[in-house]
Amino acid sequence: MSRIDRSQFSQSLQKGINLNDAATVDKLTRAGVNVAELKAKADVNGDGWLKGGPELDKLFKHVDDFDRNGSSTSFNNTGRAGKEYQALVNAAGGVVPTSGPREPRFAQQILDAAKDRVAKEGPNYAFSEAPTSPLAMLSGNRRPGESRPSWLKDNNKCNQFVGDALTQAGVKAPTWAMRDGTLHYASAEKWPTFSNLFDRITDPSQIRPGDVIVKDYPSTGESTAHVEIITGTSPFSSVGAHGDGAYEQNTNDWLAGGTYNATKRAFEVNGNDVYILRPKVAQ
Repeated sequence: MSRIDRSQFSQSLQKGINLNDAATVDKLTRAGVNVAELKAKADVNGDGWLKGGPELDKLFKHVDDFDRNGSSTSFNNTGRAGKEYQALVNAAGGVVPTSGPREPRFAQQILDAAKDRVAKEGPNYAFSEAPTSPLAMLSGNRRPGESRPSWLKDNNKCNQFVGDALTQAGVKAPTWAMRDGTLHYASAEKWPTFSNLFDRITDPSQIRPGDVIVKDYPSTGESTAHVEIITGTSPFSSVGAHGDGAYEQNTNDWLAGGTYNATKRAFEVNGNDVYILRPKVAQ
């Protein structure tokens, strides 16, 4: 693997590094690692162990300082940074990851479906309206693609739009089963928990059009999260449903000014958690 992000770094060092152990210290020293510097920079509680989120974050920054890839959320597993990282992994009894986030499988289909739904149903994703849906088991969807379930009116529909775009693209979206056996798309704040349906992207340089982006606000419940589909990265653009309908916009970079939190595997932006999800399961 040529690039290591914070999540991969934390996973490979999850067992921790015991600097109280003479054999571990000797192994690190022989590999050219300055153990005293590690203690000073990363042993937050002074117990001789480098373990847990806060200490691994400081350890990541220590390694990243040797790197020149221009990103504070990843480092190239080469040169001095790579040697330091390999030595730490060996000391922790971990394994260097052998693969990065998988490349998008369904990106173009998702983008095409989102564009098609905006063209045909955009205004009907407004708060007060009801769109058609390709999800056959959606509550009230007697004729998929024709019916306009009345319960969708006067509801926020960001999850409905992204779910419909994924469904139309032949990709499985998160759903909840109702008591009568019909389905609703899961609320936006729950999408990051569906690890069976999405890969989590933790390095901004790995974000691709067709990925799903979720902004989760501090509270929980109705209207406390928002989900869209990324359509561009330079500059950032996305498509989703708003109070006045579904459309694409490029005036708001959701990750601007954010920092990566390895524990949450999310970006913290102005007090909100932002997740990048890559769909991976076909219908």
